[in-house]
Amino acid sequence: MSGEIAVVSNERRITVSPEDSASRWGNPGVEVLSTPAILGHVERLCADLLQPQLAPSEMTVGVRVVMNHRAPARIGEVVVIQATAAGDVSQPQFDFAVKSVDGSVLCDGVHQRAVVDADRFRARISG
Repeated sequence: MSGEIAVVSNERRITVSPEDSASRWGNPGVEVLSTPAILGHVERLCADLLQPQLAPSEMTVGVRVVMNHRAPARIGEVVVIQATAAGDVSQPQFDFAVKSVDGSVLCDGVHQRAVVDADRFRARISG
């Protein structure tokens, strides 16, 4: 990566599905958007947001999450996941402000990703 990014942002609309529910994550009968599902959507959005900035040999990995889950969203509700990155791309880590919004803030926080060499990372985890 080279150069600087002033601000890069994106958003993704999702419809909360039964697969996203807290019931699927150990809270039987709680049919609302789960914290782990929010994090999964945030991770994908942030990785996708950075991908065009990467060299072909690079990828990003999640290294830090601070998240406040403030309100529920029911199955079938539409939620907007938003991510914004700002900073110098010569640095290997980026902080993302993340929010899930359905008219009110459902979640906010910071997700940090590190830029790594893809081949070296895959070799390290292949055992």
